[in-house]
Order: sequence, then structure tokens, then C-alpha cells
Amino acid sequence: MIREKITVQDYERISGENEYYIWHFVRKTNMGPRAIYSVFDEPNHDRPNRLKTFLEMCKVPYFESYVEDSVGFIDNLVPLSWIWNENDKNFNTFIIGFNKRRMVTSTLHGHCLCVEGISEIIYELNPDFIEQINLD
Repeated sequence: MIREKITVQDYERISGENEYYIWHFVRKTNMGPRAIYSVFDEPNHDRPNRLKTFLEMCKVPYFESYVEDSVGFIDNLVPLSWIWNENDKNFNTFIIGFNKRRMVTSTLHGHCLCVEGISEIIYELNPDFIEQINLD
């Protein structure tokens, strides 16, 4: 299972090495106990990280970057207005599913930023990732 914290400078490498992958853009600031947050950071609450638990069952390569450090890269993919939260005066977190260098789908395209929405993104990338999950 590939799980890696990266920067946008790693894009060429990861898109060359992985046919399918998901890229999670997280905020540097804490988003609270209900958020889908970094799989690399320990939560500051008692709830398990639902994304981390799900990814342990799924073999899709997973990469993670800070949204604040990736604005230029993101601006080439989607309008920045899609990720800016005017109420918080901060960026929203989101996940993009890629096939090599092509964005296939994301939580910005109607999928919930929840385990169910992320599983839909993964299924749209390649159904084999979901079909191979062992639920025992």
C-alpha cells in the first residue's frame, strides 16, 4: 500500500509510477473531529480516522499534500473559487482521483468528502480497488 505525504513537485513522479491514485489536499489547520483529516497526523480527539481505516482495506495509492502549499497546481485543475471557503477565509480540503496525469473525479465534482464519497471516487477510477476489499 502506497501512503505518502508529498508536494506538488512530486506530481511527475507519482503520475509516472501509478496508473490510478487518489490525492488528498488537507488544510494545515485543524478542522475538527468530524472532518476527513490527514492519515499521517494523530487526531486531537477520540474518534478514529475513518479515511485511514478505509484505506487500510483498499489498495489504491494514496498521496497527501497541504492545500495551502498547492494553490498554483490546483488552479491548473479547477477554479480556486471551488476550494475557497469565504466564511472561514480558508481553503476547503478535498480529494482528487487521478488516472496517470488525468483528473478523473473528485469531491469537488459531487462526491461527498466522506468514506462513501471517497469509495465512489475510487470505484470510478478502477472498480477492482473496491471489489478486492476483504470485509472479513
